[in-house]
Amino acid sequence: MRLVTWNCCRGPYLKKVQLLDILAPDIAVIQECARPIIQNDGCLWFGDNPRQGLAVQAYGQYRLRAIPPIADVPNYIIPVEVIGPNHFPLIAVWSKRDPRGHYVEGVVRAVQQYRSLFAQYPTVLVGDLNSNAIWDSSHRVDRSHSALVTLLSELGLVSSYHSFYNEAHGEESQPTFYFQWKEPNPFHIDYCFIPQQWAARMHDVKVGSYEDWKSYSDHRPILVALSDSAIEVSQSK
Repeated sequence: MRLVTWNCCRGPYLKKVQLLDILAPDIAVIQECARPIIQNDGCLWFGDNPRQGLAVQAYGQYRLRAIPPIADVPNYIIPVEVIGPNHFPLIAVWSKRDPRGHYVEGVVRAVQQYRSLFAQYPTVLVGDLNSNAIWDSSHRVDRSHSALVTLLSELGLVSSYHSFYNEAHGEESQPTFYFQWKEPNPFHIDYCFIPQQWAARMHDVKVGSYEDWKSYSDHRPILVALSDSAIEVSQSK
């Protein structure tokens, strides 16, 4: 199974989503995308601005079903049921300013509100978190990026990138975002958190390069590839 997240930085949906074909995703979470013309169980879109929203796209044998959100969860933190060869809940994220919690503070709040979902099922949290441990001091201690990582760890999740490359949060060697589109301004702010029991079966994690994606977005896609047996084991527990 191949999971992808990418903030496409606006533009026509089909034009942007087709760029991901080179990564051959099974499930893609796409932030800042325009509303697609067709929405069905292969493509769910969420937003109040038709030019900028959050989409979850399924490919091949996979299908999607929206899970009714919990009231008062910050916008653009969306639970979705992934149905297909592997079946699991996914929380798609585009972390933004929100009166109910700015950026990572809102993600922490949402994870707390969806705690029972994480506890009941192997769950994936993936998307543009606009967050990194280097900015912990800008947030309350219990609402920082490091607090989120700790909370997700307690719920049995790890960051696929950090687990695969054995890098610490705040010390990433591969950026996912270039501020003002400029190569000298790199940050790692996009993530795919997966159940701990899946981590040993990751066989690839890739971050798009600056050169390959510089014409399309200030963000770079992350691809996480797992053997299906990893999912089967987690579901049998």
